[in-house]
Amino acid sequence: MTNRKYYLTILVLGTLSAISPFSIDMYLPGFPAIARDLNTTVANVQLSLSSFFVGISVGQLLYGPLLDRYGRKKPLYFGLTLYLLASIGCAFAHSAESLILYRFLQALGGCVGMVASRAMIRDLFPVSEIAKVFSLLMLVIGVSPLLQLGDTLLHT
Repeated sequence: MTNRKYYLTILVLGTLSAISPFSIDMYLPGFPAIARDLNTTVANVQLSLSSFFVGISVGQLLYGPLLDRYGRKKPLYFGLTLYLLASIGCAFAHSAESLILYRFLQALGGCVGMVASRAMIRDLFPVSEIAKVFSLLMLVIGVSPLLQLGDTLLHT
């Protein structure tokens, strides 16, 4: 594998892994505005964060066996499609209850990136390089909160 392809693969896998953490970090500062828009309390909006964590937990239990049984592509495409549709649902939610449900579905779909990327690392790289690749993957994931911070600074 050439250096360019090597690092591009790690970047793509890191981006897949960062979907769920990024989905948490990006909407936390908006809790008061979301509560205001949905005519509810911040505490009700916080329940959407709890449902997101439950969705991530359940999704990881589901996707591991699905990725082994059906290969990497089909569950990955399914999860990313579910994530996209649930994200649209979140954007158009008219109540805290619907936001809570959509956030659960969003996490259920988005966590496929975390599970699939780790499985694909074991598929694509030799055993002698897996530790190095995982450390680079964590570097990409670690950068995602910085993107959110940059976005916050630009909009203040």
